[in-house]
Amino acid sequence: MTTRKLLLNNLLDIGGVATLNNLYSPTAKSYKGSLLFTRKLFKEYLTEQLIEKIEPIGKPMNKSREVFYCLTKKGAKYIGRTDEYKYKKYQRSPNNVMHESMKFDVALSFLKLFPHHKFMFRYDSSFYGVLPDILIRIESTNRKELTRFLLVEIERKKTVDRVFNEKIKRYEEMFKSIEKNKSHNIHQFTVLFVYTDIWFDPFLRPQQYSDPNITAHIGQVNSLVKNLVNHYCKHLPEARYCFTGFHNFHRLHETIWHKPNGNLVKLLN
Repeated sequence: MTTRKLLLNNLLDIGGVATLNNLYSPTAKSYKGSLLFTRKLFKEYLTEQLIEKIEPIGKPMNKSREVFYCLTKKGAKYIGRTDEYKYKKYQRSPNNVMHESMKFDVALSFLKLFPHHKFMFRYDSSFYGVLPDILIRIESTNRKELTRFLLVEIERKKTVDRVFNEKIKRYEEMFKSIEKNKSHNIHQFTVLFVYTDIWFDPFLRPQQYSDPNITAHIGQVNSLVKNLVNHYCKHLPEARYCFTGFHNFHRLHETIWHKPNGNLVKLLN
């Protein structure tokens, strides 16, 4: 598949919406270079009406980071997937742009970093009142294996105790309800918490992480994730949760996931 069609396929796979920044090139040496090819492709797509710009509410400070684009029906037809097309040209609140961008960063990373798995992404799932930011269904290649589900929570909070009190406690209540009502097989679910503090810029790309100030901030976030695990989550069921910092979004396939016991593991082994 050509890069031109691959990018559109990835866009449709994650839900049909993304920014230029989300679709950066991870192999480029500089941040500016990481957007060059995507910017070129987007200009071609727009001219050929394969994608459309979603007009922002207000005036964005940085268009490549804050302006979203959506696949058109013509774009879905171009990649032979018209039957999967859904209208997505809905305006997004400027107050929610960071969180939306972070969701699509994580979804795209799963697609690119785990090429041997088939994923389906949903952003509107609900389980006993718990609404994960992303529900990722992992299609099983073996009929004897259970389908697996990853419930992804993108957490950008000032302190980690809020993650535990506002989110993890609710997940534990959710699992109790599932067990009580026998509505799902809880062994099919893994909850992933992707955390950063409110001062980290989630629009930054990995090419920018070598800046000394950013490197230092990443170290602080790593310490906060460890604090969350060691002080709040060590009594949680091992198989149920994994934790990492958002700055690791580009290497989700590596040994960067903390289990409740503090061990670092890989996903989807």
